[in-house]
Amino acid sequence: MRLRLPSTVLNNRSPEDALTNYQDKSNPMIFMEIVDALLAGLAETNPYSSGRLGATASELRRELDYVLTEGGSAYTVNPDQNGLCRRVNETLRQALEAAVQAADKQTQGGGGHLREAFAAAYGISPNPSVAYSQSVKAVEAVANPLFLPKSPEPTLGSVRSTLDQGRNKYEMVVQDRTGAPASINAAVELLNLLWHGQRDRHAGGPTSQPVTQEAAETAVHAAALLVHWISTGAIRKK
Repeated sequence: MRLRLPSTVLNNRSPEDALTNYQDKSNPMIFMEIVDALLAGLAETNPYSSGRLGATASELRRELDYVLTEGGSAYTVNPDQNGLCRRVNETLRQALEAAVQAADKQTQGGGGHLREAFAAAYGISPNPSVAYSQSVKAVEAVANPLFLPKSPEPTLGSVRSTLDQGRNKYEMVVQDRTGAPASINAAVELLNLLWHGQRDRHAGGPTSQPVTQEAAETAVHAAALLVHWISTGAIRKK
């Protein structure tokens, strides 16, 4: 039902066989979409109960991930284990997960937005606009309470302006070449990049345009770095 498959599949006496042999010439990704949908279904089951195959949901996911890895697939089970995503460099993935964990300790929303951004950027049906928007929200979730605690309508743009105008009030935990705490210039420029790069935030402007896949992926990893810096106190008041 989720994939809008025809009744010949839905009403089949052996749905497993029907799914295994189902083909759609207009959609070469249909089999991966079926696997993605099944993972979403597994995520809603008791992870410790065994199904008709005698395996738990976690065991089935591990087996699938092994098959995808050994087969050299471009896809793998996503970090939330509820679908597929494109395989990314392991270092980048670990950096993203570290940012998610740091955000979860700091706020209730930042990690969730970052996970959604990753899924939208690297899922089997990418949505660059959503990926970019969720990246911005992830940074807002951790930055707004820290830098704009009294603002009634805090935004990433306001955070960017606050840090840009208050560069002399903040510093980084890392040192510069003189041994003193480094300036926050790098953080401000990364905020500028993320904020100005969302060209579909408002429609009808002379520079408005759809977010590309490449821009969305860049935004996700830029947001992960900012979220990690902010959540772990890498940017601090002097």
